[in-house]
Amino acid sequence: MLLIWAAASFGVAWFARDLSATVAGWPLNFWLAAQGSVLVFLLVVVVYAWAMNRCERQRADQGNDR
Repeated sequence: MLLIWAAASFGVAWFARDLSATVAGWPLNFWLAAQGSVLVFLLVVVVYAWAMNRCERQRADQGNDR
């Protein structure tokens, strides 16, 4: 998950120059890259929280079986 976060943070911003989209004369490429990076970061946090909750539930079930 750390590699996904790093790729979204640095990789997307690095290649944002290639998008070259403009709206009303303003460059839109870096804004889109920044918003996409935030969404990927939030997705990584949600997946991590889900995985940790699942892991804790499994460990609690294993502890109750003994």
